Amino acid sequence: MSETVTFQKFLNAIAADNDDQTEQVVTELAPTDEAALLTLLQAPDANQRWWAARALAHCGTDAAVPGLVTALSDEDHTLRAAAALALGHLYTRAPDAVRPVLEQVATKLTDKDGVVRQTVADALALCGNDAVPALAQILQGTHEGARTRAAYALRKIATMKAAGVLYPCLNDTNYLVHMYAYEGLDEMGLLENILVVV
Repeated sequence: MSETVTFQKFLNAIAADNDDQTEQVVTELAPTDEAALLTLLQAPDANQRWWAARALAHCGTDAAVPGLVTALSDEDHTLRAAAALALGHLYTRAPDAVRPVLEQVATKLTDKDGVVRQTVADALALCGNDAVPALAQILQGTHEGARTRAAYALRKIATMKAAGVLYPCLNDTNYLVHMYAYEGLDEMGLLENILVVV
């Protein structure tokens, strides 16, 4: 595997522990660096793995999906969060590749780390209507933290498809689920109208 000059700059910036410089180099990486980034995603060093996920959010293609899904189960919680967000951003470029794994991503709403749960919710919100079925499934579960963040993500999606899932949550016993449903539907102007779900 041949590494580009930019990728070598990226490795040097990581090694120098200079986050600002590394972030700048990330913007210079291209899909031609993807293979090297996927290898780095499996590095022993957690910081290198994190930056690999961050870079794949910027320049990854559909080929990055399996590696990022694997990273969702990494022992390092910051990498799990970075991988989730990378998949959310990757969806905007390769929705057909990310769509089949959205249900798997949604299961990470039950992650033991709160930052991961919140990042997963933000990532799913980036996927719009395609994430709604997976979020609806989470709302049927018993993990209250996951249910709360699912409602939060649906509020951010703010489409009629999301509204159809949020509407029954107006009677939810979880106060935060109820609040996100109410605020989301109110912001969409749907509380004063009859909501018809086709």
